[in-house]
Amino acid sequence: MIKKTIAIALLIASQWNISAQNYNVLLIPDSLKTNADLVSIFDHTSVEIVNQRSMIITQKTALTILNKNADQRANLTIGYDKHRKINNVNLVYYDALGNQIKKVKRSEFMDFAAVDGGTLYSDDRVIYYNYTPISYPYTMVYEYEVSTSNTAFIPPWFPIESYNMSILNSSYTLIYPKDFKLQFKEYNTSNYNITSQVLPQKSVYNLSNIPAHKPEEWSPAFHEIVPNVDFAINTFNLAGVDGKADTWEEFGIWMQEKLLTSRNNLSEETKIQIKNLVKGITDPKERAKIVYEYVQNKTRYISVQIGVGGWMPMYTDDVDRLGYGDCKALTFYTKSLLEVADVPAYYTAVYAGDQKMDIEKDLVSVQGNHVFLILPMEKDSVFLECTNQKIPFGIKSDFTEDRDVISLTPQGAKIIHTPAYLPEENLQENNYKYHLDEKGNMNARINIKSYGKQYGEHLFFFDGKLPYELDEAYKNYFRHLNNITFDSLRIYNNREQKRFEESIQLSALNYATINTDGSIIFSPNAFNRFTYVPQKVNNRKTPFVVDRGFKDVDSYEIQIPLTHSIGQLPDPVFIENEYGTYSNSIVIENENTLIYKRSVLIYNKTFAKENYESYRKFLKELKKQDELKILLLKK
Repeated sequence: MIKKTIAIALLIASQWNISAQNYNVLLIPDSLKTNADLVSIFDHTSVEIVNQRSMIITQKTALTILNKNADQRANLTIGYDKHRKINNVNLVYYDALGNQIKKVKRSEFMDFAAVDGGTLYSDDRVIYYNYTPISYPYTMVYEYEVSTSNTAFIPPWFPIESYNMSILNSSYTLIYPKDFKLQFKEYNTSNYNITSQVLPQKSVYNLSNIPAHKPEEWSPAFHEIVPNVDFAINTFNLAGVDGKADTWEEFGIWMQEKLLTSRNNLSEETKIQIKNLVKGITDPKERAKIVYEYVQNKTRYISVQIGVGGWMPMYTDDVDRLGYGDCKALTFYTKSLLEVADVPAYYTAVYAGDQKMDIEKDLVSVQGNHVFLILPMEKDSVFLECTNQKIPFGIKSDFTEDRDVISLTPQGAKIIHTPAYLPEENLQENNYKYHLDEKGNMNARINIKSYGKQYGEHLFFFDGKLPYELDEAYKNYFRHLNNITFDSLRIYNNREQKRFEESIQLSALNYATINTDGSIIFSPNAFNRFTYVPQKVNNRKTPFVVDRGFKDVDSYEIQIPLTHSIGQLPDPVFIENEYGTYSNSIVIENENTLIYKRSVLIYNKTFAKENYESYRKFLKELKKQDELKILLLKK
């Protein structure tokens, strides 16, 4: 039955290829329209590695856009630079019945530099065509050929690009010279209708008739769900620099010799300055801290990507003189200064980001989107993020922690796993004191200390803002409160203690509810609540990931109005299960003072899809407890 389905899908796809009159949406099977915003009618990628310095990529694609949610996908973008040339491009749009709407001329494409706001200069460019639909559904059909000398980056096969995208047919062909060694890594291919041939000098993959994936909250990263294949060769060229490596050790030596060593041209003046800074200090960690803070005070991050400069750092003397650089430049500059201070440091590549992604250890190749330093120490290694002027020395970066990285040691490259934050390390300590008046209004003093990932989040959201920006940021942070006024907002990035400190004075009108008999109802947990419960999902398909755990410890001192007395208080609560722990309690300190304590610990873990509903119930219970209300009686 599976073979028959594949054969039918291939036949339909071939009909689309043969005739430009067959882009009729009625030909798409109904099963591929369910949950879909777009359908890949065919997507054929052909890659030919001609030699070490030449690769030709041919792309032929037909996409049917079913609704406005996929309009962005109908805008064609193709990148190029001095090492990558667009040889030809054809783009045609068809209506729902397969009638041609628009054939796009090359002159109609926009051509501009691919530079974002943080990039000083880049020689990357793109051609881009923006299509405005007149009706739905419609189909875009395009074909282009690109030639490049950058054989270090072989396009992967990633047939399902997003949620709500179904596939009629996708194919990938890779051809390479007989004296080259191919490495490849397949992911998630066993559960799909995939046929493959891995032959000497040629690899072919084909996938057919795949319904759209519906997004589910807290799913694993998309590339961990859908089929994809990565490729690398042992003989390659990187923006004009030849390379050959069969092992990570060989790769690391090549990278250091060809991309790094020659870039260190520190002046004698700078070397003397660094030696004087660390003179008499025997502890290598303390010497490293002095150098790191010197770099933080002297430089700022800005991206520079020119040819091999996208992978090779700026000269260290240029960074020293100009006071800026991208992640490669600042990291290598810091490494070079540390060498002067007699502190070894390993230049390390990583896939950085909130979503954790490992370097693929089975593919010896150029990988990663960011670099940082690892300092091998006698007890524990030190991890240095060199692009941030605010974070403390040695703190784990939350966008490089808990993943495999490539570290360049004197013996060559090694795959190292960076340590993860424990939930207890992502700690927030909150001390609240607030007074309720008889009209239900509140005045509060708040002190917050954040560590670990919560330190990074609060540093990002609040540090460095202008007063009016800070006011808006905290109104958003306490958005569950009405009519907030801030009397004082003080923040402090305590780098010595590796924590972010906040001191806040605020007032809020009508926080409590006044009943007709004069009694008052309010929630003792005024500031730090669980407010979100994920949606219910029937027949969930994927596991769910609690990516980073945390711990909050809250202490409240609540002054109630003298005109009221305290009613019955709820019993203490303690919840413990595989997802975390939660506790709260409220006691009478004196007739006008309540003490409310709350603690929550959430574990980070990947759970089976069958656990999803029980996890929802856990969060729902926490939300209920955080919204707990008490009654104050009118005297």
